[in-house]
Amino acid sequence: MKRKGLLTFALAVVLVLSLAVSAYAGPGKGKGKTKFKPDNSKFKIIQLQDVKSHWAEQPILWMCGQGILMGYPDLTFRPNTPVTKFEAVMMISKASGFDGSVKFNQGRSWSRDVPSWMEECLDYAVDEGILTEDEAADLKGWTPAKRYEVAVWAARAMGVDTDDNYYFQDLNDIPFYARTYVGGMYKHRFMVGYPGNVFQPNKPVTRAELSVVLYRILLSQSQDDSDQDSDDGDYDEDVDDLELVSLKPADGSDDVAPSTSRLVVRFNLEVRAVEDNENVRDGIRVRNVTDDYNVGIDRVSFSGKELRIDLDEPLESNTTYRVTIDNDIIEDREYGQYFEGIDAGDWEFSTDYEELEILELTPENGASNVNGPRTEVLKAWFNGDIQVVDGKDLLRSVRVYNRTDREIVEIKKVELDQDKLLITLKEPLLRNIAYEVTIRANCFEAEDTGDKFEGLDGSEWRFTTR
Repeated sequence: MKRKGLLTFALAVVLVLSLAVSAYAGPGKGKGKTKFKPDNSKFKIIQLQDVKSHWAEQPILWMCGQGILMGYPDLTFRPNTPVTKFEAVMMISKASGFDGSVKFNQGRSWSRDVPSWMEECLDYAVDEGILTEDEAADLKGWTPAKRYEVAVWAARAMGVDTDDNYYFQDLNDIPFYARTYVGGMYKHRFMVGYPGNVFQPNKPVTRAELSVVLYRILLSQSQDDSDQDSDDGDYDEDVDDLELVSLKPADGSDDVAPSTSRLVVRFNLEVRAVEDNENVRDGIRVRNVTDDYNVGIDRVSFSGKELRIDLDEPLESNTTYRVTIDNDIIEDREYGQYFEGIDAGDWEFSTDYEELEILELTPENGASNVNGPRTEVLKAWFNGDIQVVDGKDLLRSVRVYNRTDREIVEIKKVELDQDKLLITLKEPLLRNIAYEVTIRANCFEAEDTGDKFEGLDGSEWRFTTR
């Protein structure tokens, strides 16, 4: 599917909101879209030492280059530091057009707690409806800004239309007056929830998070202008939607190799994590439907147009799996479109039936230079964890034969260690002797499927000592 014009930029940061104190008055009356106009001709290259490879690197550098945000004198930005309420209001005000050149209401007086550099900004915020007078007077500006506060202020400043058609598990933790602002931001994908459909409402907003919030809203509103120009015939471009191209293993497959330990999702555009790879990993569930448990995920990674999911262990044979991916945790790199996720039932597959068999023998079959005096334990590795079949005697399940002297070799003990069979002899092997080992049929079985091992004939495990 194609869409006319450039796509609306969806917010990459998880911005979530919280419980307001009773001192807050009713919502302010934001006056609409930002007066700030991005001007790439005046863009300044900013050098910051601590944002390279950070998930918000691009938005931070762009916002600083436009003069909306500033780093510190030591050339750091400190992206993971929570913003104070003073800083948040200043950043939002500058993004909405405040530059200190226009004097606002001079009749107000602020408390001693308000620094001089913040007074004109508070005047602007009240006059523009970002804050009510009561909110500004009781701002407690040196404390960290909560997510719901930032969301309300940003929505008012940018004129985001309100909406109440949404639900989150912790909806009751969002103050009533703020809920429609949250709904509007969520409707336009400027905010999304965390896995489990929750907000974590009281979590402070970091400098990186707020940078991306403002960056995406500014570009979204700039996009609205471009779309309007396109409607007038001045601009026309087709842009691909972010879409899923293929799944590996494919949905509905019933012959997946049990040795598979990596799942791959391929898109039509290059993709990345909205927040970070750990957040993506937490938003993916690989369910063993047959045995009813979630499979552990070691790590997730992005490579071009692919999301790669590496499991803790390979898949089991003769088992059905179901994979789900939360929405809004993956985006395309160029336009910031969110991937809508994979729901239950949209990606299911089954592994092939795999017979229990031996993968490795020690000594190897056919070996001709085995160090006899140093060998008293024989080992066989299987392709899965094994157990003894009920009623079978471990000692009688194997036989070691001296072919040279035509006599049975005495066995001290036989043990099972997950996927390994250990045969301990009473004495080490003799020199210059040909041996063969037999594992009797139907004495061992796979732990997960109960598949019986068909046995190993003596002609299939022979070796000679030196």
